[in-house]
Amino acid sequence: MNKKFKTLLIILVIFSLGLYSFSLKKSNTVEALGVEPDNELLIYFRENFPNNEVLKCGYEDLNDDGRKDLLVIYNESKRKNAMLVVIDKEDGFQVSDHIPAPIENLKIEFKDIDKTGPIEIIISGSKDENFGYSIFRLIDDTELKDLFGEGMEDCC
Repeated sequence: MNKKFKTLLIILVIFSLGLYSFSLKKSNTVEALGVEPDNELLIYFRENFPNNEVLKCGYEDLNDDGRKDLLVIYNESKRKNAMLVVIDKEDGFQVSDHIPAPIENLKIEFKDIDKTGPIEIIISGSKDENFGYSIFRLIDDTELKDLFGEGMEDCC
C-alpha cells in the first residue's frame, strides 16, 4: 500500500507541474492578453516596465490619428493594478500617465459613444465582491480622463 501511495503522489505532482506550465503558456496568448505577444507596443511596454506583469491589453486607435495604440492593464504592486496607454506616434512611442485599474475580472471595450472621435474606453472589473466600471477618453496623448463611472473606487 505504501508503494502505491508514493507512486500516486509522484503522478499527482507531475500532473500538477504540467498544469502549472500550461497555465503559464496560456497567460501569454492572444486570448489572455488581448493582443499578439509580439505586438511592438507591448514589447515597448515590457522593455520600459520590466517589473510589471501585463494582465490585459486593448489595441485600438485611441487618439484618432489613424494609428492603433495599446491600452495596458498591468500589476503595479500586491493587490494594486494600473493602466496606461502606449501611443504610436509618427516618430516613436509615448506613454500616457497611469491610473488605477480593477484587480479581477478585467474587461476592456472600445466604443465611439458620442460619434465624434476619439473613441471611448470602457473598463470594468472587480476587487473582492465590489464591481465597477468607467468610461475613459485619452486626452492630449497624456491623460486617461474618467468621463463617467460607477464603483471603480471600490475595485481599484
